[in-house]
Amino acid sequence: MNQQPTTVLICPGQGAQRAGGVTDLAETFSDLTSEGRRAFELASEIADCNLWQLGLSQNSADELALRQPSLLQPYLIAWAIAEHSRIANQIGPFGYVTGHSSGMNSALALSGALNLESALKFAWGCGRNMDRDCTERPGGLLAMVGAGREAAEAIAATSGAALANHNAPDQTVLGGSHEALRLAIDAAPNFGSQTVELRVAGAFHTPSFERSDTLNRKLIDALPIADEFTPILGNHKGQIIQTAEQLRNELRAQYVRPVEWLAVLKTLYAGGVRRYLTLGPGNVMAGLVRRYGKTLPERIRIQRTSQLKP
Repeated sequence: MNQQPTTVLICPGQGAQRAGGVTDLAETFSDLTSEGRRAFELASEIADCNLWQLGLSQNSADELALRQPSLLQPYLIAWAIAEHSRIANQIGPFGYVTGHSSGMNSALALSGALNLESALKFAWGCGRNMDRDCTERPGGLLAMVGAGREAAEAIAATSGAALANHNAPDQTVLGGSHEALRLAIDAAPNFGSQTVELRVAGAFHTPSFERSDTLNRKLIDALPIADEFTPILGNHKGQIIQTAEQLRNELRAQYVRPVEWLAVLKTLYAGGVRRYLTLGPGNVMAGLVRRYGKTLPERIRIQRTSQLKP
């Protein structure tokens, strides 16, 4: 494939979804491409749940159910495949692909590192392990808008929370128990930060998920990773991943360490990427790239693929 190293495809992770939000992808199931329908059908079969209907529901209980990692992670892969297939001819090839947090599962499929079925089974298997940690170690994630890393770490130290994401120069995320997040909310104004609670099922990317990360290692070791795939940017330190072993190392302990998203964006820009294509649901990824873009000497192009016409 004649790749364009100046273009990256970006996939969102948990927290991007909302009740009834699947209609942002297509009004009806039949409006999807054949590849999109197959992705949702296969994801639903593996998860033993009609993920299209669950994403269609406006019921708050269904939205809470969709937050479960075992359902949401396959759902996000199906969404990414369906959305990309709709506009693949228009956007052309891309030189890199990446995903924020569990968006990495979508990146595995879109990069060619895994076939669709393997990516879905992996996401579902990891998600089942993570479901238990969500139940046994309840918590959540809190976006700190206006707080850089130093301020976020100071708030974490006083509240008992932990740094979960470093998303932009002025946007971080803390994870922890509900009590720790309450204390973080109280402390945030002292650091000039506003807070937003994210729509997630647990304190991802903190020590709360040590048990499931350990269990997930068996699934990671068994992955049938292709010999060649489109380079992936890792969340660990924004590194470029081009081999199976590099990819396995990225996935190991993925949910007990912070997402270094700012490092991902810095690597892409330093590598000459000037076109950033963000998949849905939502516009979180486009917003984070835009925040970073404001700090750059050279203009970058940000496109939400959901707004492109096939």
